[in-house]
Amino acid sequence: MNHRGRFQAQGRKLEESEAWAQPAPLYLQQGKSLLSNLKEKIPLFELRKRAEAFQTCEQFIERASQNGGINIVDKPLRKSFPRNETERVDLEVLKGNAFLP
Repeated sequence: MNHRGRFQAQGRKLEESEAWAQPAPLYLQQGKSLLSNLKEKIPLFELRKRAEAFQTCEQFIERASQNGGINIVDKPLRKSFPRNETERVDLEVLKGNAFLP
């Protein structure tokens, strides 16, 4: 597939993800749906720990969309919200385009 990536909720006792691998670019609304699906997969107490992380991740993909989206040519994009924390939300865009307006 030409366009791949994933959202992941990580922690000491948690590892859940929502991935995409598709022939067409990922649009912002599709990305928001994947992020919402990830929220629904994790227990409420784990979601509460990451509420700010999910919000920051969503703001990041919205800003990316406002700037035309993310286009990966060489090196994948890997972001953690918050950075360097165990309980977090990760975003990886491995290949292609994501969060197009």
